[in-house]
Amino acid sequence: MRSNIIRTAFPVLLSLFCPISAQAQGESMLSEVVVTATRTASAAELVPAAVTVVSAADIADKTTARLGDALEQVPSLYLRGGALGQSQGTQGTSSMSLRGIDQSRTLVLLDGQPLQDAGTGKVNWRVPFVEDIERIEVVPGAFSALYGSNAIGGVVNIISKRPDRREFSTRVRQGWGDAEGTDASIYFRDKTEGGWGLVAGLGVQDRASYVNEFVVKTPSCPTPPAACTPGLPVTGAQATTTRDGTSAYLVGDLGKTPWRTLNATSKLFYELNARDTLYVGINHQQTDQRHSQFNSYLRDASGNTVSSGTLDIAGQRVALSNYDFTLFSFQPLREVSTQYRLGYDGTLGDDKLLKIELARMVREYRYSLASPTAGWDSGAGTLLDTPNHALDASAQLSFPLGERHFMVSGVALHRDAVDQQLLALSAWRDPASVTAVNGGYHGQSVTYSVFAQDEIAATERLKIYLGGRWDEWQTSGDNFSNGTTPATNSYPSRTVGAFSQKLSAVYQYDTALTLRSSYGRSFRAPTNQDLYTTSTSRGRTTSGDPDLQPEKGATWEVGGDWRPRKDSKLSATLYSTELRDLIYLQQLSATQSLRINAGRARVNGVELALETRLNPWLVLGANYARVDTLMLENPADPLSVGKRLTDAPQHIAGLALKAKRGAWSGRMEARHTGHVYWTAQNTDVVEGVPGSYDAHTRVDVRAGYAFTKNMQASLTINNLFDRKAYAYFLLPRRNLTAELRFTY
Repeated sequence: MRSNIIRTAFPVLLSLFCPISAQAQGESMLSEVVVTATRTASAAELVPAAVTVVSAADIADKTTARLGDALEQVPSLYLRGGALGQSQGTQGTSSMSLRGIDQSRTLVLLDGQPLQDAGTGKVNWRVPFVEDIERIEVVPGAFSALYGSNAIGGVVNIISKRPDRREFSTRVRQGWGDAEGTDASIYFRDKTEGGWGLVAGLGVQDRASYVNEFVVKTPSCPTPPAACTPGLPVTGAQATTTRDGTSAYLVGDLGKTPWRTLNATSKLFYELNARDTLYVGINHQQTDQRHSQFNSYLRDASGNTVSSGTLDIAGQRVALSNYDFTLFSFQPLREVSTQYRLGYDGTLGDDKLLKIELARMVREYRYSLASPTAGWDSGAGTLLDTPNHALDASAQLSFPLGERHFMVSGVALHRDAVDQQLLALSAWRDPASVTAVNGGYHGQSVTYSVFAQDEIAATERLKIYLGGRWDEWQTSGDNFSNGTTPATNSYPSRTVGAFSQKLSAVYQYDTALTLRSSYGRSFRAPTNQDLYTTSTSRGRTTSGDPDLQPEKGATWEVGGDWRPRKDSKLSATLYSTELRDLIYLQQLSATQSLRINAGRARVNGVELALETRLNPWLVLGANYARVDTLMLENPADPLSVGKRLTDAPQHIAGLALKAKRGAWSGRMEARHTGHVYWTAQNTDVVEGVPGSYDAHTRVDVRAGYAFTKNMQASLTINNLFDRKAYAYFLLPRRNLTAELRFTY
């Protein structure tokens, strides 16, 4: 029974923070154990979800600089921008979607604790220290019944290593081309006979970046009348279009965005006995980013560079200013995140698992922007400073109840707080030149939760999961403006309750075939930014609504896994999610927008995945997803009804070949992403132009050689066929990365 399993297999029945070791190469897939889908260790083939596991070995086999690099072959997962290590990014946050559900509605955890920013709800993909990742479990589907807010699209749980053995490694990586830069790390973990365990690591990434963001201008008078005479004749402009097909000219670029990231971790464990562990840990990430000077492609008759003025381009008038080159130059940008964790993972009595944890995440986020009248080297601007923090506390008790039931129960508290200030700068490139506070907001949200799930062994082959969670969400805040007409708005505390439930069934027809089905309800609480912030950009003011209600989702899915032999698995899932009360911007006037609950949408999809060993030294992995999204209602933007959701490609496919023979190893990966819409009205249909979101296929190849047991080298060619494509930013062209790793 389950209680006997707990006693005999306790090392793998540890918490989300203490996972099992990575699966050994060639071991049967049936032995894989996952924790995220049920919050306790369970055999992968028996959980009610199509879980994808990325192990430490998988990560080491790739050129993984950032979390997203390790996830590129996950079915139905779309990533771009700051999630990927080669990416430019203006910041570590990035767009993503899982089964068509975007980042703000998909929960991302680090050792079971949320990574979402307390202000925006976005994820900083730079935070996890890659060397310290033991495994990543991606669990799609409705999981608010176990995890609460944000788990509409699913859960991505990054599980770090614990000191179960001695490991020392150093790594140096050098990139050329669009991957130009140097990465280096040192990592150590050990466990003593006295029960003490230590983990320590430090990593630095220093990247030169590449030109990836461009300035595109549309003529102010496509057919100039007499009153719209062109100005100074210039050359060098390149005819193009905007992403919606409007005729335009490419006139320059924003330069490079070099950045440096520091990751550090330190954790201490103490085993009270063979089953009970105390631990404390700190994870730190810091990124500083800057911009090189912009480039104008325009020249006057004397060959001088032109970056502003009323211009004549091919007989058409184009108005250009320095602000076109500095508007999106987030300079300098600084992101800092520090996570503190303290916990106990062990037992209560002979057959109960108890986990108690307290975690705090402290974040610093700020960047400067030039004013419309500023130049590159001087002029006024603003500094957006958004410190925020989160507190998580939880207690979970798991135990057998009778002969056929296994209960997982717990209580949790989550608190988000943010204090944003918009500061006036006399010199926009100098964050210390603050002259005044222009405005800002404060927001605080607290969620109290209680949850329970019953795993019922209905028969020897059939398991039923019945779970529910009650979340009581409380929020309060204010905003202020010190402009021409100073104003302060304070909003009283209010409370909203949400009950999320889920019913799942897993039927093991035989040792080769497992079938599963589930239905669940989920929700996402509005962020502090949704509720309280007011911002103005290019003459348009966007306001939050302090009365916003949580977004809601309902998901059903059916699927299964077929294992014709121990080293092959084919998975298939059919799913549908309906989203209600989605938060969208309502255009009140030409200069005013308001966030409101307006949208109702549907996502239908099919997901296929295959992994098989072709021979003793070659493994094939493949996946395909068709994701059909549709906006059903949206009073905030009626023209979006009947259109696809943004940041959700209809087709996603991946192919990977992994080889290992003697001292040699190799890997080839291909990833296809379909067209992505940026606008809710799906007007951005043009591809291959700056700012577009192109359907594209990229192929990376990697070869490695082990000189000794402890020293390995590898060479990676990214974007092997040098495909040019945009995901708003220009994606990296063909580039080369060499790596040397020493392990002990």
